[in-house]
Amino acid sequence: MNLFYSIAAAALGAMIFTGTATQAEASPYGCFVVTTDSLNIRARPRAASDVVGMAKKGDILEKRKLICTPRGFWCAIRKGSIEGYADKNFMRRVKCPG
Repeated sequence: MNLFYSIAAAALGAMIFTGTATQAEASPYGCFVVTTDSLNIRARPRAASDVVGMAKKGDILEKRKLICTPRGFWCAIRKGSIEGYADKNFMRRVKCPG
């Protein structure tokens, strides 16, 4: 029975977090828009880290933390169900859709 509930919860979570606009509305920290043709979403806040996803120009990314990394280059973001870090130089702060 617990396995059933785990699978159902995972499926529900996947349905909830597939749309960027809905997700961006929920962000208490704001949003970014991608300003370059493509942007790597990385597992950790450094250029050598594994790429876990991609964003394209115009995509809205949800900011996951109040403050970006101490030097300010990397910000924790979410795009749909993908969570990671993106280089702040290739994004611009925007009002979240809603």
